[in-house]
Amino acid sequence: MTLARLEEILDRIRISRIGIVGDFCLDAYWEIDTGEPEISLETGKPTHGVRSQRYAPGGAGNVACNLAALATGTVRAFGVIGHDMFGRELETLLRQKGIDTSGLVTQESDWETPVYAKPYRAATEQERIDFGRWNTMRSETALCALMRTALPGLDALVVNQQLMQGIHSQAMVRSLNACAREAPDLPFILDARTMSTSFTGMITKLNAKEAARLTGGTGEAEQSADPLRPAARAISARTGKPVFVTRGAGGILLCDGTRYADLPAVPLAEPVDTVGAGDTAVSAIAACFAAGGSPVEAGELANLASAITVKKLKETGSATREEILRLARHTGGRP
Repeated sequence: MTLARLEEILDRIRISRIGIVGDFCLDAYWEIDTGEPEISLETGKPTHGVRSQRYAPGGAGNVACNLAALATGTVRAFGVIGHDMFGRELETLLRQKGIDTSGLVTQESDWETPVYAKPYRAATEQERIDFGRWNTMRSETALCALMRTALPGLDALVVNQQLMQGIHSQAMVRSLNACAREAPDLPFILDARTMSTSFTGMITKLNAKEAARLTGGTGEAEQSADPLRPAARAISARTGKPVFVTRGAGGILLCDGTRYADLPAVPLAEPVDTVGAGDTAVSAIAACFAAGGSPVEAGELANLASAITVKKLKETGSATREEILRLARHTGGRP
């Protein structure tokens, strides 16, 4: 992709309209004091002080933030939050990014806003504390109605599945598959951790280990495209759509059903932090399709954007239009 073509796509992204339906989560970062703990007068047990705290949208929320960072014209969120302080904080953070949260449904019972609480001691992440593992989805009717109403005004829809017990009940999956059938010209871009085989008619983005598991492999040799080609082709044959397999430093394997493209990553020096890189990739792919780009162009944009976010340490990160153009000029427009 030439620099001129990259600029054209990024310009078109500015007027595109993209929705995200998925598991909206909150990432919590707690910096734990490393000094001597105080002893509780009530229990006699040591207490651990939090020196600082910060919160950021995770899961589908991070995809939305990545789309906002790309200066997408309209970003619409469709998901479920709990009637709790974490849900209110998540909605506030999304709105601060300019994301339309009118598609978020607050479920009053049987739903805790999913939170990944990450305590840190110095630079080391400690055992994570998760909220929302035992949720029961009861909001399909309301959520599907909001999404269906919005579809005619969208240029692409990202379908995110982050949680084992998230929004994607059987009824929700059936509704999304029906929407994909009814709107064959609208790009549906799927990023599912454990349920990719449940969805049909969607462009699929998955990582090497997820792809390998579908064919009984391990995905350990993720930088080599050859072992992953059968998995990519099988997924594409089932969905009838392109498949993107992200391979870390190995770049992206693209399969459109009959042909393959091995799209190299931008070479990077350590240290890197790959947390959230998949969200960056799927947001770039969706934005490129929404802007009228080709599958190869979508993969190239995803590689550029991901190269920026993995260099942002201790955060999920996102890539802006300006950062992408700066990197592309440095690399001559290609990874």
